[in-house]
Amino acid sequence: MGNSQPRRLEERLARELGLLLILLVIALIQVTLLTGPAGFSVPVLLVLAIARALVGSSTAEPVRGLIRSLWWAFYGGLVLDVLGSLPIGSHAIAQLLAVVVVGLATRRFAVERPIVPLLAVAFGTLIYEAVLCLIVLPPISDWQTYGLIVMLPSLLLALIPTLPVVAIVHRLVRNTEYH
Repeated sequence: MGNSQPRRLEERLARELGLLLILLVIALIQVTLLTGPAGFSVPVLLVLAIARALVGSSTAEPVRGLIRSLWWAFYGGLVLDVLGSLPIGSHAIAQLLAVVVVGLATRRFAVERPIVPLLAVAFGTLIYEAVLCLIVLPPISDWQTYGLIVMLPSLLLALIPTLPVVAIVHRLVRNTEYH
């Protein structure tokens, strides 16, 4: 019995470090390979965190699923902060807020319906971009222009990988839940 607790702690630390390294690799791909000429990139880490929240809410332990998605959002945001030029914590705060709101708002919906993940990612992306704007930019008065120039392209890019990412996360969560 005395040896089981340290082993669990070591296993949990190894699992968290593994998740962090996987998210780091995905972030490197996001900021290098998935960035277009206008500077917009496909927000894969945001989509992953929202997908984890959606899938986690339909498990036997929905609160635990939401908490795991918040860790994914936090780690992904910190990795983006380290790799990017924005202040440390800005992506993490933006992703955390987006995942909390979307996770709580969609906890009663069936993830299997394609419209639910698409609407969740769309709503989460708008929250994410608005929070980043409020943190990084000076106060702006023309939200309509910002919406058309920044939020709309980001929203469209986020919707592209949504359904495949939700399917992959769904499979990963289901496989680890039963093993």
